Amino acid sequence: MMRKVEHFLCILVIGFCLIGCGGESSEADTNLQEVLTETVVEENTESEVEVLQKEAAERIICWGDSLTYGQGGNGVTYPSILEEKSELEIINYGIQGETARQIAIRMGVLPMTTGAFEIPEDSTPVEVTLWQGGEDPIMMRLGDCAINPCKIKGVEGTLSYNASDNKYYFTRAVSGTAISVETDTLVETYASSDKKTSDIIVLFAGTNLPPDKNTVGELIEMEQKMLEYLGTEKYVIIGLTSKKLIPDVDEINEALADTFGEHFLDIRKYLLENGLKDAGIEPTKKDKKNLKKGIIPSSLRVDEVHGNEEFYRIIGEQVYNKIVELGYVQS
Repeated sequence: MMRKVEHFLCILVIGFCLIGCGGESSEADTNLQEVLTETVVEENTESEVEVLQKEAAERIICWGDSLTYGQGGNGVTYPSILEEKSELEIINYGIQGETARQIAIRMGVLPMTTGAFEIPEDSTPVEVTLWQGGEDPIMMRLGDCAINPCKIKGVEGTLSYNASDNKYYFTRAVSGTAISVETDTLVETYASSDKKTSDIIVLFAGTNLPPDKNTVGELIEMEQKMLEYLGTEKYVIIGLTSKKLIPDVDEINEALADTFGEHFLDIRKYLLENGLKDAGIEPTKKDKKNLKKGIIPSSLRVDEVHGNEEFYRIIGEQVYNKIVELGYVQS
């Protein structure tokens, strides 16, 4: 900012010298005055939002579970709607059934390590044990996005889980020298090496092993750790939705709103108040009963948790509106 001020003062001094004290204004004088005016406007109108936009976002990273994956949406996901509306690169890091902790492991926030094993010279899969906090993190049951390709002791490869023998395997990508891996060697997930401070982050976590009003602080702390690790100031936190699965959902969303302020999107409230109207659906008797109980209308759901195409379309549109409101993209 000081450099800009100094630049302006230099232009001002030169301007006085060129314009002089009287006489007719030349075309050059007029041009110089325009430059001075533009400089003053720039100095006086630059806002915090414009500062954030200087590092223009190229990607929106959507982290979550089955609600981000799009279970029940017949191919429609809220990230796919974001892609249509924003024209930015969208990365869907949603995996069905994952807890906030497992999402944090894929992200690289919580370190996942290996037991001792030998990486062979060739690309033969080799058994490996995985640990986080002294226990099996239970990863890759329904997907490995954000984990692969990973690196173990500098060797790039793929981690996988085999349900038939309940074991993890590592397969190196390119043949090379055999390497001995010690206990507690870090697994460098793909996401941990791919993060960018310019990314727009959307977090939709907490439905699996959900908190109650007394333990919501644990979810908040985990999401704060995620944001700190990712290092971006551009983010949206989506609130929880299912009252039947999460009886304290409203109290939980209130706590999230108090913590994250303008970054919080209360999508449950929006779906209750505007979902059927936005979808162009006339409320059924069941929908009306749902609404009286504070339950998202059945016409927008395929089960107690997951939505249909309209459900995910509405979430995508509201996330897009939020990132526009926050100044991360222009509509």
